[in-house]
Amino acid sequence: MGKKSRAKQSGKPTGAVIRAKKELLKMATELFKLGVTCPSRQDEWDYYLKLYNAVQEFSRRQSTACKGITPSVDRESAVDGFETWLKESGVSWDKLKLHYFGGELGFGLVAKEDINMKSLLMSIPRTLMITYEEATKSYLDEVIAGNEVLSVMPNVCLALFIHCERCIPNSKYKPFIDIIPSKFNTTLYFTPEEMKHLKGSPSLSTAINQYKSIVRQFALLYQVFHSNHQKSDIAKIPLEAREAFTFDAYRWSVSAVTTRQNKIPTTLLTAYNSDNDDDELLSTIALIPLWDMFNHSNGPLSTTYNVGGKTIDCFAMCDFKSGEEVTICYGGRPNSELLIHNGFVVTENPFDKVKINLGVSPKDPLYKKRTKLLQRLGVVVNGQFPICAMDSNFPTSPDLLAFLRVFHMEEDGLDEWLEKDTKELPALREVYLTGPLVFKADPKMWLYLENRVSLLLMGLNKSLDGELDSMLEDKSLSTHAKLALQLRGEEKRVLTACMEFCKQFRLSLISEKPIESFVNGSSSESADVKESFVRNKVLEKLIKKSQTDEPNDNTESVQNEDNEIIQKLSAVDIETTDSINTTSDNAVVT
Repeated sequence: MGKKSRAKQSGKPTGAVIRAKKELLKMATELFKLGVTCPSRQDEWDYYLKLYNAVQEFSRRQSTACKGITPSVDRESAVDGFETWLKESGVSWDKLKLHYFGGELGFGLVAKEDINMKSLLMSIPRTLMITYEEATKSYLDEVIAGNEVLSVMPNVCLALFIHCERCIPNSKYKPFIDIIPSKFNTTLYFTPEEMKHLKGSPSLSTAINQYKSIVRQFALLYQVFHSNHQKSDIAKIPLEAREAFTFDAYRWSVSAVTTRQNKIPTTLLTAYNSDNDDDELLSTIALIPLWDMFNHSNGPLSTTYNVGGKTIDCFAMCDFKSGEEVTICYGGRPNSELLIHNGFVVTENPFDKVKINLGVSPKDPLYKKRTKLLQRLGVVVNGQFPICAMDSNFPTSPDLLAFLRVFHMEEDGLDEWLEKDTKELPALREVYLTGPLVFKADPKMWLYLENRVSLLLMGLNKSLDGELDSMLEDKSLSTHAKLALQLRGEEKRVLTACMEFCKQFRLSLISEKPIESFVNGSSSESADVKESFVRNKVLEKLIKKSQTDEPNDNTESVQNEDNEIIQKLSAVDIETTDSINTTSDNAVVT
């Protein structure tokens, strides 16, 4: 026999296979380097295309040396096995049944009978959940403990564990994993042709940074799997999982985590929660079978963790009729997060926000004093600030108000506030004040914010080639493209509402109407302000006013400030970096 035949018989890799693996390891190193690059906002689209193409080329090369993951049964075929697994595991959910809605909704849960509000819908034992705890006690234990990066990245560890369990034919979690979608509508699955529909949206940077972060994680894990470091620890990982570790496989695992993970209590002390001294307050992340089949609608949170029974107990957040879809609320999350991490957009989402990038220029003569006051307030000097829709939330965050007031202060004002006691500083965060107007620059500040939002709207509108409604009716557009357009439509709604609020509030200040004419009381710096009488009454007035008022004569008196304000915007804009848009690699999701 020749050498080639003997190599095949012995089961040893051929020279070609060895060379291919070395080449892939080298490519993974380059992919990691590309993944830590921080492009400017002007270059981020070209950077994204370069990164996307690099991933495609890596995947193409790897496909010749890797068998990948054989697709399991489709979700509908997996239902019977999943329901049997739930029954055998003692899951209680008699009032509900699984139903396939199709389209973007996919699977959901339907009421088998009339259900009253606060009725128990299901109880899921902790033993069925896929948790970070489980990952740290599995064949991954030494890999996690011995890697200083993985040891503080619980979401990534959980994604890696799910990938491994997906590859094990007899995994105890197989019925659960088989029911998880094979693909997702998160932006990780967008092609550049689909991603381009986010151009003009502040969410584009976040989506690109999310993709970059996952590419970086994949490249790092690939190197861990195929280098000589921790070789004995890596050998404990199932061979099927190591051989099938591709970008597509990791992207799926990450998306399974981002669309399904939740925190549950734990007493496990790990590197990522070791700062907490109270075991009762520790938490771990988990995927919860069946409960994750609920679709979202707005309402109160209705799920609790039963410490004694070690179960997740979910209750009806409202009354449901027999045959009606039963939903839960995923929490107060803006559409940008819902699309990027969950793969859907909520129309008129009351929790929606649009982030803007602001910062104090180091060239500002008062930079040091502004920075010092912002630091005392606990407000970032350069960063992102959320703008909310005015129909159900304040249009600005307290931090944004404080930043803008400090940004517009003259030197004497900065000196005065720097001398104040810390307990007096919260006034800088308040939208409404009783008594005399404290901040003389507030009309200018509201005009600045109005113009800043106007510029964002201009950018959003400019990037739309046609009317949004007609574009959404285009049958040639993919689901991903339509989701991107829906997000931009919702961002436009938020920005328009904020701009109108800023205008009406600014004009009320210019007309010298007392603040009491807007509000009978003051806002709190706490989150409870959103539930206050102030918001309900004032926003009701402002909405009505913005819809019915004729142009105010005082508008002309402030128009000459517009050019000055707009010119200052270029000095305030900052480059969007990974550190701003994502918390870092230790968070697959926000």
